[in-house]
Amino acid sequence: MNKYNKIGAVGDSYSSTTWGLSWPDLIAEKINCEFTRACSSGAGNAFYIEKCHDIVKDPTVDLVIVQLTDPSRVVLGFKTWEINPTYNWANWAPPPANYTDPTHSHCYKDIGCYTMNVTDNQRWLSPMLKMPVDQLDKVWMQQVAGAKFWEYQVLHHMLSIKALCDAHSKKLIFWSWFVDWDDIFLPGYEWLRSTLNLVPGVARHQGEQMKLSTTDCGHYATAEYKILVDKWLWPSLEPLL
Repeated sequence: MNKYNKIGAVGDSYSSTTWGLSWPDLIAEKINCEFTRACSSGAGNAFYIEKCHDIVKDPTVDLVIVQLTDPSRVVLGFKTWEINPTYNWANWAPPPANYTDPTHSHCYKDIGCYTMNVTDNQRWLSPMLKMPVDQLDKVWMQQVAGAKFWEYQVLHHMLSIKALCDAHSKKLIFWSWFVDWDDIFLPGYEWLRSTLNLVPGVARHQGEQMKLSTTDCGHYATAEYKILVDKWLWPSLEPLL
């Protein structure tokens, strides 16, 4: 197949090459085209949007494929990385030489972001801010994490990405790593679901059913990713092309 010239591949760490080849490499090979990767390890869907904005303005890109992550990953603007983007906590991946690199997980252009988690933000934020944030964690866990608002916001993120692709006449396909479409599309959003190209199924569930082995942090190496793509992602995605 050589229907497209270049894919804009967007996602989180499951779209990166940290553990070997991942779906952008393998899908581009199936289509026989070039690709540009914009992966944000550990980040939420909100961090995808500005990267998509730049990708769709590339005249050589004619297909955008977005791997959605968990809606519980809430992205906040973070001044520490805007002021000093080379700041790095211990044992973290080394920063790229160029902060316009769309594969970075917490800096892009002049944007610094932190993705709040639902377990322990004190561990990450206190060393960077040099102050305790345990009270922030208490409020976050009790009142913010898991709020219904975030379920609506993932739909708003998808709408933003769709608007960008529509404005620049780029074909768009979504697929989900963690959450089923029936759970993502809340009542009243059936109209949106009917307008989108959605890969059926959930990647994590598919991998579990295939009993694919994972790394210590739950990711796939190249061999396992090839199985996931060959047996599920490609057969499900190809009809949408």
